[in-house]
Amino acid sequence: SFFRCCLACACLMGVGSAWPQTQDPIQIGVAALERGHYATALRAWLPLANGGNAQAQTNVGYMHERGFGVPQSYVEAIRWYRLAAAQGLAEAQYNLGTLYYYGYGVKANSVEAVDWFRRAAKQRLPEAEYMLGMAYVKGVGAPRSETEGLMWLLRSAKQGYLSAQLMAAQTYLAIQRPDPFKAYVWSDIAAQRGNQDASLVRDYASFTLERDQIALAAEAAKRCQSTDYQDCPTD
Repeated sequence: SFFRCCLACACLMGVGSAWPQTQDPIQIGVAALERGHYATALRAWLPLANGGNAQAQTNVGYMHERGFGVPQSYVEAIRWYRLAAAQGLAEAQYNLGTLYYYGYGVKANSVEAVDWFRRAAKQRLPEAEYMLGMAYVKGVGAPRSETEGLMWLLRSAKQGYLSAQLMAAQTYLAIQRPDPFKAYVWSDIAAQRGNQDASLVRDYASFTLERDQIALAAEAAKRCQSTDYQDCPTD
């Protein structure tokens, strides 16, 4: 399944729920949004957005997409996302891509969606790397290529993106020459992080591994996490 970026997590990373001790309108708006004070958030962002600030434009687009403090409108969300995406903001490019992928406010176009995912993925946005990897694995909007798909999934997985870790494990089992060892490693990581589906993938991978291989794979999973994904089995 596909997942959307959330505003506070993807667009404004590092902003807590406590009211910020700052005059930064972006952070003030996020704090207001987290409390459900939509009008305050919009007042913080709209002047910046109208002045060309890409992050504020993305946030205003998000408000329109979700109908927070304004009438829900995918069309208006797309307008704001386009303004920010044209300035190269990865989160806006990703959000625009998902609307094209699902056909919200615009005719569904997987090729257009993948183009936006690729732009954001090249800036190392993990959600976009995941979506681009899925596009290649499934052959939706891009030529089907498990090799290319795995490459993008692993880039996302090594940034800690849980969905990519699970999908990398599943892909390692589904490729023409399956690699149950790597599938076990990534599914073990995802399972330890709370993904219930990952434990099933891990069990499936273990069926074709010897006991000593399973022990090595479990150790590799621990090492991967302890090194902040710097020492992980990849292609």
